[in-house]
Amino acid sequence: MSPSDISGRLDASYFHHGYLSLDSSLAHFPRQDVVPLDRCLVNPRRVLYQKTTSFAADDAPEGGVPFISGVDLDGSTMTVNWSSVRYVERWMLDRYPKGRLTDGSLLIKVKGPNQHTAFVSKADQTALVSGTVFFSQVRGCNPFYLAGYLSSRHGTAWRSRLRTNTTVEFIGNEELRAVPVLLPDRRIQDYIGAKVELAERCRAVSSRSWLLATELLGAALGAPLTPETFEVKSASNVSGSGYEVTSIRPVVALVSPVRLEGAIGAQFFTPRRAKAIVVIEQSGLDAKRLSALADRFTKRVSADEVQARGLSYVGLAQVDSSTGYVSTATDEQPSSSSACFGARDILFSKLRPYLNKVAICPEHLVEAAGSTELVTYRAKPGVDPYYVFFVLKSPLVLNQVIDITSGSTHPRVDPVLIDDVLVPLAEAPVQRRIGRLARAALELMRRATLLVEDAKADVEALIEGTLDVQAILAGTLKPPTADDIPELAEDDA
Repeated sequence: MSPSDISGRLDASYFHHGYLSLDSSLAHFPRQDVVPLDRCLVNPRRVLYQKTTSFAADDAPEGGVPFISGVDLDGSTMTVNWSSVRYVERWMLDRYPKGRLTDGSLLIKVKGPNQHTAFVSKADQTALVSGTVFFSQVRGCNPFYLAGYLSSRHGTAWRSRLRTNTTVEFIGNEELRAVPVLLPDRRIQDYIGAKVELAERCRAVSSRSWLLATELLGAALGAPLTPETFEVKSASNVSGSGYEVTSIRPVVALVSPVRLEGAIGAQFFTPRRAKAIVVIEQSGLDAKRLSALADRFTKRVSADEVQARGLSYVGLAQVDSSTGYVSTATDEQPSSSSACFGARDILFSKLRPYLNKVAICPEHLVEAAGSTELVTYRAKPGVDPYYVFFVLKSPLVLNQVIDITSGSTHPRVDPVLIDDVLVPLAEAPVQRRIGRLARAALELMRRATLLVEDAKADVEALIEGTLDVQAILAGTLKPPTADDIPELAEDDA
């Protein structure tokens, strides 16, 4: 590099050949259409907190406040993944008022890998934004377009270029604010931004559908599916017929012989496992073993066949622990034989069951391959696979399997024990509604992901000159709307 080409940067990584094309990629656009990011921001900030203690949702203090970190920004939908957010004590709201999340906030992850961006049009809950995220309101452009631009391959490459520190990668505020942003005609911004905005709505309705299904199952059981229901605070709140806890520390329980059923190990009678079973028994609902509702099957496919047939591969990392949504974007490839399954088959990870990697194969994947850690089930005729999947994903089943693993380094649960978990059966109409809501929630997540991918591809096409700009300006090329997504239409109804 010649001295004239170096401006304020002496680190070699900034001038890596993979980044040099960024300097010329926007040169063919009018100068007034390329502005520094700072021109699009209002009150940009990154708040630093002193000695912060955060808590998982299950352990959050009373009145706890969500504390959004960079890892909570979902790059696939450009939204906040509220299910993964940790909590801080409420007094922090008063001490750090500038850290409050507000309506119309653009959030940019600046610490660590993965240059994710999210836009929150409406802050439905009070929350604080951690120092791993740079956030701001937006001006002078379509905010959804701006989020899409920063999340595109071009936008993420620019931010990756600015990262410093080899131990914990980080982007400084001033450098981030100087990132060049392409602002085309507002109609083009609106066309691309509409897809990101629709993705946000899909994600919101998906969350509502999942919550409603949870409430319906809780109502059928007569007990909400909240951490409090399954928390063992005393010996009295976990005791049931044939099972009596006399001490919590240490755990001492009296178990009737009729409950042994061939399992005499202490791990089968831990208070939290017993609590889940007692909740099912005291609900008055009929309950069946999983093996009575679905058939476990083992089908394998070789790595060569996966490649030859172009099968999508599902690794454990692609299964969302909160909803079971299966992401198909992965660099993971099978090195040997893989599990083989199809649409609507239920997938239950036997490895580290506390991670709750339970999923259902998406309907758009007629056949797929996956990790052999996934135990596969196919619902019997007349059984709604989405209802069974939803129950298996709930605390009712998680608490039944979490203590019955073997192995300390890589704890696994035996598939035979998974076969034996109890599944409560709500009334048939309730089962159907829960199943429909679970299916809609997963499909809306997929729609949101596709919309975001389309928006990012549009940004790349715009930069490369292949986007049909004239059709957009003429109004003949229009973005999708809620009417194009059946699950959103049902929500409106």
